[in-house]
Amino acid sequence: MNDDSHKLYYNINEVAVRYGFDASKLRYWESVFPMLKPEKRGGDRIYTLADLEILDEIVYLVEHKKHKLSAARQIMESDRSQRTKIKRAIQQLEVVKRYLQDVKELLK
Repeated sequence: MNDDSHKLYYNINEVAVRYGFDASKLRYWESVFPMLKPEKRGGDRIYTLADLEILDEIVYLVEHKKHKLSAARQIMESDRSQRTKIKRAIQQLEVVKRYLQDVKELLK
């Protein structure tokens, strides 16, 4: 396969070839995994690098770890929830850090 890692967008056929399965499987997985939502332009699905990362996770869970689709979806939703919590915690810590830096400047 050509090195097209510089591309930002992929059509459904390119993605199907990349993963070695039919476009119909991708369309079905979109209905099973709510986090997989490629953009549609003129009725055509356009996959981004973020979509490909999600597909990598799905393929790993379903094809390699042999999870059923429902179990893979639950795992991904749980992981997504964890990532959201971590992101919020980081944002809160950044606010505290800025506050402490301001206090430090005042004490100089």
